[in-house]
Order: sequence, then structure tokens, then C-alpha cells
Amino acid sequence: MRRRRGAQFFFFMAENYSYSQGKNLNSLSLLILFLHIKQRSPFPLFSSLSQLCRLSRTMMIASTASSSASSSFCATARVGRFDDGVFRKKMSSSSSSSSSSSTRRRRGANAVLAKGGEGEIVVIGANGKTGKRCVKYAAENGWDVVAATRNGSFPSLTSDIKEEARGRVTTKQCSVTSSMAEITNAIDGAESVIFAASSSKDGGSPQEIDRDGCIKVARACLSSKSVKRYVVVTSGAVSKPYSPVYIFLNLFGGIMRAKIEGEDAVRALYYEREDDFYTIVRPGGLTEDPPRGVSACELNQGDDVSGRVSREDVAAVCVECLKRDDAKNATFELYYRDTGKPMAEVFASNANKETDGERQMGPRGRRGETWDELFAGLEADAPGIPQKGEGFSL
Repeated sequence: MRRRRGAQFFFFMAENYSYSQGKNLNSLSLLILFLHIKQRSPFPLFSSLSQLCRLSRTMMIASTASSSASSSFCATARVGRFDDGVFRKKMSSSSSSSSSSSTRRRRGANAVLAKGGEGEIVVIGANGKTGKRCVKYAAENGWDVVAATRNGSFPSLTSDIKEEARGRVTTKQCSVTSSMAEITNAIDGAESVIFAASSSKDGGSPQEIDRDGCIKVARACLSSKSVKRYVVVTSGAVSKPYSPVYIFLNLFGGIMRAKIEGEDAVRALYYEREDDFYTIVRPGGLTEDPPRGVSACELNQGDDVSGRVSREDVAAVCVECLKRDDAKNATFELYYRDTGKPMAEVFASNANKETDGERQMGPRGRRGETWDELFAGLEADAPGIPQKGEGFSL
């Protein structure tokens, strides 16, 4: 009975995610994946990955991804030549330069903008579930916000945002699959940009949005004279290709691979930029629950722990990190402290909605009663070093 309920949940989640993304997955390939994940030992999973890959190629119909795979790859090849060269340059850097990387990467404290809700934030993907919450949180906490959407409309302005904060919100049209000129126009004059866009049935494939779109916006930010902070929302487990979370989510058009490639390109582009900074937020399983606030949140670095978190608190973290020097050039995971689990266990834990109020934090975890405490002590990424894990990719 327990196994049957687990299988029913697995396919229910797959069916709903596929519907929302405009993709259809063959149940046989998902069943094979599910049966492997249920095993305690990881080795049987490794032994038949090639079979799973073949099944996925031949039996999985991912309309958005398959129709644009060739064009997306070719379009990204131009980006890849630059990024790969930068990566090689970084990997060959001397160890002495990396030893002082944290200090060097966080220079420019005088250039920190938007203190106390001052300055303008552009939210890319503002009509998305997380993006619209970023706009709401920022506006209601004193920021001027540009809601950048594909069609230039923002219905949440009158339905979700407090009336007294609506005057702080303007809208602009911005599709990350469109021209650089449109992106440049959307962020013109802003001091910070939050990339909350992701692939969708109507918006584009993971390769077009989560990878290429993320890179295009990063380049626009670096070309801007005003933008100094760039926040990217990706996903927990994105650098762990053998984790059940990665394996499952990556079935949907290769979204996890697209996200980590977008991340690594951002790290490359921001390499040794004195006054330009990025922050990469990797939330755990996203919920529609009300916010629980800063004291319920936990940050982690290393992509070895994850859990669940409300989109409301993801939005709060995206905005609040703009005011913290400790978040400059940092990548971290975000989840509620009582839902945290090792990456090998979090898939099942999230499915069963497990909580543990007595759970102890790991060595690279961060907790706090205030936003300053939560972000304190975050480590900057090793300059430009890619974090893409080694392993198969669907």
C-alpha cells in the first residue's frame, strides 16, 4: 500500500508538472526512474543510466525542448566559446590569487546600492509565480520596481499589491528570447536586477530561458552604467546530477542542466568585475504557502542540503540580499530549517512533507532572527570556477 501511494504521488507530480510546462512524458521511462530511486543503494541506478537515457530520447516527448534543441544549442555555441575560454583562464590562475579571492570579490563596498529600499529593481519574469512575489515584496518594502514581462502587462499590480505601494511599480515589456535592445531598455536606469524567469509552455524552453536568457540579462547588466547587482533564481540540487531531485526535474526538457549552465556562465562573466556583483539563490521545493519569515529560513552552501520553502520567502530573500555585502558573488541554497535533508533524501522527504523541528544545522548552514544574521558569513564563490557536477545529462 505504501509503495502504491508513493508511485501514485510520483506520477501525479510528473503529470501536473508536465501539463504546466506543456510537455508529455512517457510513463515507462518515469517508472524506471522511480523504481531506481526507491532503492537504497545508488549503484543499481548508475548501472542502467544509459538505458534510461536511451528510453528518454526515444520515448519522451518534450515538445518545447525537442523543437528548439538544435537552434538553442547553436545559439549558445557563441556564448560557449567565450565562457569556455574564460573558464580555462580561471582554472589556470595561480593558487595565490585564489587565496585572496573572497576579499577581492567583495571590494567596492561604497558601490553597494539600494540601501534601505532606495533605488530601482527590475524583476525579469514578473508574471511568474516567484517573480510577481518579488515585485510585491520589493514595492511593499519601499523599493521602486519595474515589473518586466513578455507582453508588458502586470495583472498582479491591482490584485496582489497593497494600494499604497502600487505607485512604486511600473511595467515594461521584456522577453529574454527577444533582442538585447529590449532587455537593455527594460533595465535602463535600474540599480539591481532579479532574474526570476523560467521555461514555460508559452515562454520558451529551458535552453532559451534558464540558460540563454539568464546569460543575455547578465550581459545587459554588465553593459549597463547603473546596474550593480544581479540576482538569479535557480534550484537546489542543480549541481548534483546523480541526485534524485536533479534526475527527476531534468526529465522536463533538460531544465536542471540549463540552469547550471546559466549559473556557470554568470560566474564567468562576472569574473574580476570590480563593482559588479551577482547572487545565485537555489530554493528547495517551492510551495504556495504563506511566508514564515526570516527566522524559519536556512541558507546552505555546497548544494548538499535542501528542503522546502514558500515562494513568498524566496522573494523576500531575493530582495533582501541586495542590501547585504555578504551576499555578493555568493551562491546558496534556501529552505526552511525544519525541512532540511541531505540531497540524497530530500526528494522523498519533500514528497511526504516531512519536518523535524529538532534538526541540527550543517557546518555551512546559516540561520538568523534578522536578515543581517541570516546572510552573515556567506562565502563568495571561487572566482569564475564552474560548479556543474560531473555526470550524465538527459
